[in-house]
Formats: sequence, structure tokens, C-alpha cells
Amino acid sequence: MKYFTLILLSSCLFLIGCEDEPKEQPVTSLDLSWTANYDGETFMTFKEYTYADGRKIQFNNFNFFVSDIALISADANAARTELVEIDYVDLSFDETQVDQAATGKSFTVRDLPLGEYAGIKIGFGVNADLNRSKPTDYGTGHPLTRNFWDGWSSYIFSMIEGAADMDNDGTIVNGGADTESFTYHSGTDEVYNEVIINKNIILSDENAPLQLKINVAELFRNTDPELDANGDGYLDIETFRGTHSANGEMNIAKTIMNNFSTALTVE
Repeated sequence: MKYFTLILLSSCLFLIGCEDEPKEQPVTSLDLSWTANYDGETFMTFKEYTYADGRKIQFNNFNFFVSDIALISADANAARTELVEIDYVDLSFDETQVDQAATGKSFTVRDLPLGEYAGIKIGFGVNADLNRSKPTDYGTGHPLTRNFWDGWSSYIFSMIEGAADMDNDGTIVNGGADTESFTYHSGTDEVYNEVIINKNIILSDENAPLQLKINVAELFRNTDPELDANGDGYLDIETFRGTHSANGEMNIAKTIMNNFSTALTVE
């Protein structure tokens, strides 16, 4: 009996020792590529475009923060795989940077589980937790070392700056005493906008970049009649040239941030 027990015990130990080691889940990498256009034309600063009301318009600066980018799983739980906690996207390329404007800004996310996903979530702006921080909380090179405004106690979530032919004389005056400039800055937790794009995304060993395209013209769409004197469905940029006062202009900031929902396409 003792001999049998010893054999049985040895057999059990052998079986336990021969169990398969847990397999590591295969992972891959994915490039996120941000570009901007103006109604299909490659977006570049100081290049003239046509605004919705027919006037000439150009831009000096276009940048924005993105938060909590995640892939949404295709299973019933709709679990999320985080890609990016926070990043700063500056697409202010001028006409001497044609190649850069076409390529945009890209960054690589590594160690992502292979599989099928049902979409992507992107927060435009700085999420509330991070928006309570200050640039001095971070080291050199961190996205949140820039664009904080004490007047709002908030990061500036997006900057759209430029000028337009306000007097409709065929010429844009961009600077000086008679400037026809505009400055649309958006910030505070109130205007943060979370966008979900439903799209079948399959991650394999090798993946093409995920193209994230912003149509800047769409950021000016407007349904508030108080902000649209022309009745054309776009912001009246002649009357409302900025967003830093307390005279109802926070509505403009909120409108612009909400418009990222329709201005974004994912390919």
C-alpha cells in the first residue's frame, strides 16, 4: 500500500509539473496619424481658403489636446483598450511644409492585444482629472507643459487663430491696428467633448496607420441663431472674433469643441 501511494503521489507531481506554461497574449503596435484639411484641401497656415459666406479666410495656428483615446472591443462587454492618456496635436504647418502638412502628426502605440474592435473613443480637450493639474507638475516634453490659462484655471483645449476678409474688400489684413484677425480658444471642463466613432478595426501583426482627419471648416458650423447673423449655419466670424470674454462667448467655445464630433473622420 505504501508503495502504491508513493507511485500515485509521484504521478500527481509529474502531471502538475508538466502543465503548460500560461501563454502570453500576442500584442502589436498601431500608428495614429492626425491630419487636417479644409473642405478636402490640405490644411496649411497662411493659405487662403473660402469661408461659408464666401469671404477669404486664413489661419495662423491650429492645435488641440486629446485625452483618453481607447479602442472599444467588439465583444458584448464593450471593454476599452487604452491607447493614449493625453497628447497635444499641433497641425500648424505652413506652405513651406507641404510634406509635413500632408503627413500630419503621428505617434505609435505599442503592446496592443491583437483582435477585432468595434470603434474608437477620443476625448477632445483635457479630461477633468488632468485639467486640475498645472504645467509645473510635469517634466520637459510632457504634453501638459503648455497652453494653460490662469484666467480659466484650465488648459486651452483647442486654439484656432487666423484672419478673414471681414470688410469683404478682397484683402485679408492679418495684423496691425486694422487687423481682421480672430482668436478662438476653448477651455474648461464644460466644453470637453468625448467622441465615439463606430468602425471595424482589426489589429494583426502588422497594421496600416489609423488615419484621424479633421475638417477645420466643420469646426465653424453653428446652430445658434444668436451666433449666425447670415443664417448660413456657420459662426458669424465678423461679429464674434474671440472667446476670452465672459459675454456669452463660452457658447462659441463649446460649439467649436462639440463640432469635433462631425469634423473627425477615421480611416
